[in-house]
Amino acid sequence: LEGIRMTQEGKDRVSVTGVKGKAPPTTTKVGLTAKGGYQAEFHYYLCGIDLEQKAEWTERQVRKSMGRNAERFSCLKFTLNGYSPDDPRNQDVATADLRVFVQTKDRSLVIKDSLEVPGFNRWCMENFLQSCPGATIENDIRQSAGKKSYEYWAALIPQSEQIDIAPSSKCDLYKAGQWSYETKGPVALGSFGPTTRGPLGWVVLGRSGDKASDANVGFFVRRDDEWDWLRSLLTTPKMKQLLGPEYNGKEVDRF
Repeated sequence: LEGIRMTQEGKDRVSVTGVKGKAPPTTTKVGLTAKGGYQAEFHYYLCGIDLEQKAEWTERQVRKSMGRNAERFSCLKFTLNGYSPDDPRNQDVATADLRVFVQTKDRSLVIKDSLEVPGFNRWCMENFLQSCPGATIENDIRQSAGKKSYEYWAALIPQSEQIDIAPSSKCDLYKAGQWSYETKGPVALGSFGPTTRGPLGWVVLGRSGDKASDANVGFFVRRDDEWDWLRSLLTTPKMKQLLGPEYNGKEVDRF
């Protein structure tokens, strides 16, 4: 975005000049969707103290019921969502959701026609009454029945392989991706004075998006001194730290 000029021509009227484009790349983006199999989920509600320990307890029970069948799931994930604050005002506030999520290509594992059929629904349900104190289950367990799932990939193909839409008569070959770099001339964070622990969103605004397993996020602030602080704070290692347990070891690019 260089060389662009914007001029106020009148009320609600702005002239934009100097916009120049480039030839399209020699490749084009495509999205591929395919049948992935089946997915299902089961929810326990855990109430009171020691929620993480209760979630671990319940997970061990469900995994034991599954036995080696757990290996037949392409995805088996236990997630504790929420927490109980100190001195909660009622039972609802003291309750968190333990979500058990599975994906598989074997539909027989997620059939919910009957508890007599060994499968995901039964392995979760049979551990309910013998589970940890303060546990209950969701009222509507239809989610534990397998539903079709789909997989999505983003990819590049040569412009010349297009069938329905003819490629541009002129294409240029560009380097894949942008260059990743750290801030040049960062400012010492201690120079900004005393700090108060709080959400990044007190100062910084953001916008994110994704394409399949690739995600991006942009950050922006309102004032010059906030910008110096932000560009010095958000290094690549800091981004990985902020992602916490969600960071899976893959590449993080910074622009």
